[in-house]
Amino acid sequence: MLNSVRVFFQGEFNRNVVTLVTGTGLAQLIPLAVTPILSRLYPPEQFGVLALFVSVVSSLSALATGRYEFAIMVPRKDVDATNIAALSITISLIVGASLFVVACLLHKPISTALENESMSVWLYIVPLAVFLNGIYSTLKYWSNRHKLYFLMAHRQVLHSGGTSAVQLGLGLLHAGAGGLVIGSVSGQALAAGMMASMVRRHSPRFWRGINKRKMLALAKRYRSCPQYLVPAHTLGAVSVQLPTIFINAAFGLAASGYFMLAERAVGMPLSLVSGSIGDVFRQEISEAFLAGQRCREIFISTLKKLLTVATPPFVLLLFFAPSLFALVFGEKWRVAGEYARLMCPMFYLRFISNPLSLVAIIAQKNRFEFVWQVGMLLCLMVVAATHYVIHLDAKTYIVGFVIIYSVFDLANLFASYKFACDGDWRKSGSRMP
Repeated sequence: MLNSVRVFFQGEFNRNVVTLVTGTGLAQLIPLAVTPILSRLYPPEQFGVLALFVSVVSSLSALATGRYEFAIMVPRKDVDATNIAALSITISLIVGASLFVVACLLHKPISTALENESMSVWLYIVPLAVFLNGIYSTLKYWSNRHKLYFLMAHRQVLHSGGTSAVQLGLGLLHAGAGGLVIGSVSGQALAAGMMASMVRRHSPRFWRGINKRKMLALAKRYRSCPQYLVPAHTLGAVSVQLPTIFINAAFGLAASGYFMLAERAVGMPLSLVSGSIGDVFRQEISEAFLAGQRCREIFISTLKKLLTVATPPFVLLLFFAPSLFALVFGEKWRVAGEYARLMCPMFYLRFISNPLSLVAIIAQKNRFEFVWQVGMLLCLMVVAATHYVIHLDAKTYIVGFVIIYSVFDLANLFASYKFACDGDWRKSGSRMP
């Protein structure tokens, strides 16, 4: 047993995963510990407002950087990566300012379209949240390139800790749904600020290598990012958030709140662990593609790790989710546990496929990503439209979109495996600029 542990820690990949997962573990424990309190301070309807706010921000965040942050891992030269990071941050600022103008002019029509008048005031905060997401995403990929996994782990802890502390404090002050929304944005601001400060310490000359002409040249070289990834990821974000938006519109804020808690209690901690493995996998597979070897080996090894981590908790949730939710969050949240049990297959396949799907971006298969996202969104819209024909109940609708997500995640997994295999056959000199 001790031998196995020693061997595990000898591999750089495993050590990096442990660094991120340690931070991830702390980042999970904080909101999981606070959620039972929050579920008693805020009713389902107020969680529904937060769910809608997060859905709007997530759907718009794909626009924030032009998706140029995904190109930070690609160039051989660090100075090119730095200029791409600067380009990404500049675009985030422009997008944030543009969204604020839109919010000022159209906040009432937008809140009416969302069928939630209470969202009107929170639409003014959406541009700030989108901008902060852009800053964080850019610095995350820059840190990933330089293997600053300790910094990335700290960011996760600060984000979840800051969010939970503000939401708890404002909940005790009876701030209503605003406590949840303001807490969410505060956590983003703390995390983005901390990452910017630590990146500056690690690379005090970060800004000196930035050149306007080089930024424009790199924007042209990696134009497939905004050309394919922006529409693909916007559609992907809309696909992920469509159930929340539709549940709010068709079944009310309470149902949206139940759905939000199921996502928060199950999806968030699992995505943190999955994301940590994905961060290390992204760096490893980038180097493998540059070398033209070991791509399939790294893919299979990571797949086995994901299966090992994911299977036990999902089996537990499949059988006991409603009872666990009622016990931990209170009897009024049992419905959220029933939603979580229905969503188990989706969570399981998402946990496994999301980190491995990064192969498509490293292999620059951006067109596939776009087609995949369009297909999934169209299928989800068909399920949503079906409600207005045969009047589905909330649980039947959830089963419908879980089936769609699961089928498309499986397709993405098989495609990612093929891209990894193709990477072993490509000549290193012709792979990436």
